[in-house]
Amino acid sequence: MENFIGRLKRRDEEALAFMIDTYMPFLKGICQHILAKSCGKQAAEECLNDVFLTIWQKAHQFEGSDDDFRKWAGMVAKYKAIDRYRRETKQQLRETLTDENVESGGRHSTEEAVLKNESREEMLVRLHQLPEADRELFLMRYYLELSNNEIAETLGITLSAVENRLYRGKRKLGHLMERKERFI
Repeated sequence: MENFIGRLKRRDEEALAFMIDTYMPFLKGICQHILAKSCGKQAAEECLNDVFLTIWQKAHQFEGSDDDFRKWAGMVAKYKAIDRYRRETKQQLRETLTDENVESGGRHSTEEAVLKNESREEMLVRLHQLPEADRELFLMRYYLELSNNEIAETLGITLSAVENRLYRGKRKLGHLMERKERFI
């Protein structure tokens, strides 16, 4: 495998073909898990292509063992899929807002959309004040819309641990929001 990684770093096309053959099911599963329900299979396929291109372009940055390469490739896929999910969601929101605005003649929907977007951005700011583990949990639950069971499987923790951390995180966010309102 070290030979494979070295060849991939030297941009050997046979190493690229080997990587695609070896890691396609793993990386495709990650992309589809994050994108297929909300954005469609086409978005997952396009994301997978982006993942292979990114790995090909950034292989020289990789340092580590065989297992580390699999983890690294998985993280590339995860973050590419999350970025794609966010772009698709924003695009869908823009299209929805445009459609609503046209249908209502532009009256209240624009104002409501701006307020909704501001509160969503405010919540993202507050999420960054949580510890990284809790932040990741919230993003998986409320932005990627994964179920508690899926989160538990992904993070390798129990379902009750997911539920407890979400509950405590909601309380922390509530306190952060109250503190902000006191100063306004």
